[in-house]
Order: sequence, then C-alpha cells, then structure tokens
Amino acid sequence: MNKMMTGTVDVTVDMPKKVAPEVAADIVKESVFVSPHLERISVADDCATAVLHIRDAEFTDEVVDKAARYLAVMAKQRTGFDIKCYSENIRRDDGPFQAGVNEEFIKRGWVYDYGKGQIAYNGPVLKVARLVNEIAGKLYEENFDAVDGQFPGFIDADILHKCGYFDSHPNQATFVGNVLEDFDALEEFRVANSCAEGAILPPSEHIHHDGMCLNPAACFPAYPTLEGKTIGQDGFALSWLGRVFRYESRNASGLDRLYEFNVREIVFVGTDAFVARKRQQAIPLVTGLAETFDLDMKIETATDPFFATVSASKKFFQAAQEVKNEILIPVLDKAGNKKPMACGSVNMHGRFFGEKFNITAADGEPASTGCIGLGIERWVLAAFTQHGFDPMRWPEAVRDRVFG
Repeated sequence: MNKMMTGTVDVTVDMPKKVAPEVAADIVKESVFVSPHLERISVADDCATAVLHIRDAEFTDEVVDKAARYLAVMAKQRTGFDIKCYSENIRRDDGPFQAGVNEEFIKRGWVYDYGKGQIAYNGPVLKVARLVNEIAGKLYEENFDAVDGQFPGFIDADILHKCGYFDSHPNQATFVGNVLEDFDALEEFRVANSCAEGAILPPSEHIHHDGMCLNPAACFPAYPTLEGKTIGQDGFALSWLGRVFRYESRNASGLDRLYEFNVREIVFVGTDAFVARKRQQAIPLVTGLAETFDLDMKIETATDPFFATVSASKKFFQAAQEVKNEILIPVLDKAGNKKPMACGSVNMHGRFFGEKFNITAADGEPASTGCIGLGIERWVLAAFTQHGFDPMRWPEAVRDRVFG
C-alpha cells in the first residue's frame, strides 16, 4: 500500500473464519489494544468480515499486519458452553428502563467526568454507592463473620506476577513511575513546567519505574498478608472496599467502564470444602442485595476478558471448570436496547493462591481461596437505569436514604 497516504482510512478484511456473536463482541472491545494507529475494529453482522478503522493511513500496512494476527488468535475462541443460571431476581418495578443515565448524572451535577475513565460523584449517586457497599459489608459480616480491612491502591509488580496477572491481562496493567532521582533531570522537569501553559512531561529516559503498579484486582493485596501462614479451623473470610485500576484505553465510558473504580470484596480462605460451601452460601446474599434495590439480576457462568493471545485457552479452562460466575444486571446500550452488564463476579481460585503464597489450610494442604467482587459504580448505574429519577419508583427500603 502507499505509505505516503495521510488521514484516516477504513480497510475491510475477511475474518479467519466466521465467529460467534459473543466472540465478535470481544473482538470489537479488545481491538483498542491492537495498535495506537487503530481506532477500532468493527465486525460485520454476518461475523465473517471486519473493518479496520485506521487513524493514520501512513501506518496502514503495519496495522493490517497486527490486526490479522489479532483476529487469528481471537477467532480460536470456543463457544457453545452451557450457560448455567445459579440465581435470579426479578424486579417488582414495572416502569420503563431509563435511557441516558450517565448524561443525566452530569446534567444534574451528581457526576463530574474528568475523562479517561475517572469520575467524581455526589448527591444520590454517592448515596447509592455508599448503600451498596454498606449493605453488602453488613451481609458479609453477619453471615460469614468477615473481618473488615483496608488495603493499599498500589501493589508490587512482583505480586502481580505471582498472581499471574501479566500473563493474562498485560493490556490492563498500570505502572507507577517518578522522575529519575537525578538533580539535572529534576531541574529540567521543573524548568520546563515553570512557565508552560500545559504540563510538560519528562522524557521517557527520565522516568524511573520502581516496580509498583496500581492494583487491578481487589483481592490481590490480601494474599501477601497471609503468606507462610496456616489458617485455623476450616477457614475464614475477610472483606473490604477496594480501589481498583484497570486501563481501558478508548473503552472507558461513563459509569459503565471506568479506569478507576470501587469494589466491595470478600475473600474466603481455607480448605477446599470450606471455600466451596461459602461460595454457595454467598450467592443468595448477592441475590438479596439485588432484591433490596429491586433489580433484575442473574448470576451465570462466565469467563474473563483475557488478552488476545491467551484468550482461547484460558477462557476454555474457566468455562469448562465453571470457576467464574458473573453478576449480570441489565441496563440500556446506546441504541436503547437492554444488555446485561457485569456488576460483579463470584470466583473460585482452587489452590492457586495457596500454593503461590505458601498459605496452608487446617488439613495441611495448600489453602483454597474464592472471592466475590461487587463493582459499586456499576450497581449505581444499574439502579438508576431500572428505576429512573422518580423517587417513588425506588423501593421503600432505600428510597429515603437515597433521596431524603
């Protein structure tokens, strides 16, 4: 192709094979990580062709090559696994779903969107967020005697490596850097910004990475605190509100998909039987939370959005072993159609973290772990989508605390 071309260009390519609609959706969402010169890939309705929306035509050949390799590995994903529903709640409110919730939040001044997946919020949005966290925390304390805790937002890269995160989700990791501990580098940075109209970032050779990351999964910081320990009795539970960071590139959008968000987490640690039992006991509690807010909700078999080159094998393992369930609450897409939104997950890790962090269960075997994470901001979006902004449509159990 002509490398002297400039401007945007669309290139249509054949898929390696016709894919299932759910695979096509993954291809579209994860395509933002293919190349900085690619805006996105869209897949035709027949799921047999795709269009590469290239930002800079000068890099067309490079983008086409990367996209071909990306599509080849994504097309290997297997589908057709039985989707099991483990629990369901049906809302009593028979009113219509509210469209344009994110925009209405901003219009009312309840949300400020900084861009790039960061928001500030107040008013009823903040009240619902606090309520979801508070009610879930109380349920975990009352039913599991969960120890409430607090963990940092930073996490050592060595811990993420031990947790397998870089192998599964390298695209979502965020590394923390600082200006090199060098007099000249610091002075150069200071002078550059002393009279600049906008921030002047230091050159890459002046950025020092000390091995710290922003935490991308709420449960990860808990395991190092248990390293080398033996868990008493059958096991125990700990719970906390975690700050989580996942780089979403151009996928960041409203409360739907944030770079920085909050998760009410509970982790079970102990024998295999203990963790399996607690997982079963926890599912009705999540359903009870949905009932309190009067939300349509299902808990179903699911898989994680792994990086393209490992997606097929890792998704196959998760689906075959049924180790992940998603908490799905319907909202509206931009076209006004209902779509399930993952507002949390119920996960079984087996003995993975017990072996990695040398945590021993009471039976002498490596400890088993499991966790449940509730995405607070997504619960907020789901509640306002399903009940709108009329307080009288909201369940009496929470109405006054949200709008009072």
